[in-house]
Amino acid sequence: MKINLTLSTAVTLFITTLLMTACNGKTDNTKGEETDSLVTLVPDTALYGIVGEGTTMHVLELKTDGGKTLSLEMDTEEESSVLGGVFAGDRVTLTFTENDKGEKFITRMVNQTSLMGKWTSLDRNFKIQEDGAVESAGTAETHPYTQWSMSNAQLILNADTFDIVSLGPDSMSLENNEGIFVYKRQK
Repeated sequence: MKINLTLSTAVTLFITTLLMTACNGKTDNTKGEETDSLVTLVPDTALYGIVGEGTTMHVLELKTDGGKTLSLEMDTEEESSVLGGVFAGDRVTLTFTENDKGEKFITRMVNQTSLMGKWTSLDRNFKIQEDGAVESAGTAETHPYTQWSMSNAQLILNADTFDIVSLGPDSMSLENNEGIFVYKRQK
């Protein structure tokens, strides 16, 4: 039996063989299985650092994780732009815009230090810890949170990404495509 292969057929077979070899027998995990991964698909462009002593009412001094000290303009009257307060020594994450003069303006800032602690709602009871871990106290939770991170000034709990609607000394509101979730701080 003689087999005639055209160049395009041979290339197609070669690429298919390479792809099958690269997959190494692994199957696609898109059938609704849940994962605890903190992987994000959107690049994180936020700044992370510590609020400096030189912070004033309208200017944030940020000592970045990269070792730089930056001054950023903040609008304290815009409630949704600064969440959790501004206190020297606190860890924050923020997003910003820059004008043509090189001035940086905060668009959203989350005080990560204010996130730390115990939070409770009707169906969840957990503690956000500094090391990225989440300790769940709810025994009836089907998918308890186990880890947290920040990306683009959004809170990621396990694989769920939330916009922080409000963050105060005694309450926090988070929103994602499933709705708004309100938590009360436990002492």
